Amino acid sequence: MKHEMISPNKDYPFKVFAFTSRNPDRLISTHWHESAELLYCLKGKLEVRFPQVTYILEPGDMLFINSNIVHSSRSPLPNEVFVMQFPLRFLHEMTQNQYNERFLFNLAPTKEKNEVLQRVLNRIYHTYREDDLAANLLVKSRTLEFLSILIKSYSIPIATKQSIKSLKHLERLKKINEFVQENYSQSLKLEQVAEVFNYDPAYFSRFFKKYMGIPFSEYVNTVRLEKAYYQLRDTDMTVLDIAMANGFFSVKSFYNVFKKNYTLSPQQYRKKYFK
Repeated sequence: MKHEMISPNKDYPFKVFAFTSRNPDRLISTHWHESAELLYCLKGKLEVRFPQVTYILEPGDMLFINSNIVHSSRSPLPNEVFVMQFPLRFLHEMTQNQYNERFLFNLAPTKEKNEVLQRVLNRIYHTYREDDLAANLLVKSRTLEFLSILIKSYSIPIATKQSIKSLKHLERLKKINEFVQENYSQSLKLEQVAEVFNYDPAYFSRFFKKYMGIPFSEYVNTVRLEKAYYQLRDTDMTVLDIAMANGFFSVKSFYNVFKKNYTLSPQQYRKKYFK
């Protein structure tokens, strides 16, 4: 899990891009960011997991992830997804400081597709790639149109106290995350980390599972697995060396965690997708 910093595109007050995943089961580990995020599935499938609920996005589905919401994603099928990420400051300016203070957005996949929103997002998607002044203005105006529709039809009231409480949890989780990011290659037992942060182990286990949606040991393995994934893809390191470098301490342990998440062994995955 990590707190992700998001920078807007050049000439835009937000970030807009499309990504394609050709490797089934590609995992983006648990993270959060202050910027809100809109995911619009164009092809294939995208699984987005929150602590309490999981969505499977198919072509035409869209999902709005509000500011500072913990989530992860996985590509069960090769896909293409259009993404818009809105800095909190930008949303404050566009909503007269009401977003994340008085309301949040509630936009998730449903059986009936919203054709109006689809048309707006399709226009933004096709226009932003033209990369000239006229296209730039159109993207901005259509983005405001999109936000207007969200405010009118997809906004829900927010309890301020609950928002403040959630931010406190994120600050605590951020410190735990930083510790794990610095020490993932070492042995990280729940009891040891709980002691570092002055938590009772049983309380720490419940706290982490409640606000992250996964057990602490699974989270540590996710961090290790993400590091290992890039080494498997980008280097000629042996599977044993990758396992040792990322805190698995045995090929068998690495093999079991990798296959659980990617359905193939590390060797099979490297051969199929990276050779």
